[in-house]
Amino acid sequence: MDDKNLMQKVDELHELLSNPEEKKKSLKLMRKAKVRKAKLKKGWIGIIQINENGNLSGEKVKAEDFAYKVKKGNYHASDGSVKVWWNGKHPVLFQPTWRLNPIDLRKKEGEKNETYGQKYVMAKMMKDAIKVKQKAGNFLIWILVAVAGFVIYSLITGGK
Repeated sequence: MDDKNLMQKVDELHELLSNPEEKKKSLKLMRKAKVRKAKLKKGWIGIIQINENGNLSGEKVKAEDFAYKVKKGNYHASDGSVKVWWNGKHPVLFQPTWRLNPIDLRKKEGEKNETYGQKYVMAKMMKDAIKVKQKAGNFLIWILVAVAGFVIYSLITGGK
């Protein structure tokens, strides 16, 4: 072991602390995953996706009924207990693309059961599969308005 006196140790510490090249930068949240106040109130949440090759990508999604659909078309589910806050402002989920549920960063014991989100995902898929038909009445109303406008125009101009 080195036998350094106290002065040498203080000089080493001062040299390490005063070196500006080794300052660490703080990690910033991706802009695409940053949810602001207005969208936060409407139920949006930031998703940081972890791909199979290790790439990270971010996006904002609207989480309805514990399930959400990402841009690639995959459905995922979360009960809200795995949500973390980035700097206390932005809610974020870390979602591996190969799993149904996001990663729980606070959990110390073993893996949580993967089946807890299947009901929510199936309900979301069924909701997205059912297409709501547009009302046919809107088309008829526009035809009636056009005919009434033509009749009024004819009466005003004397049928010319």
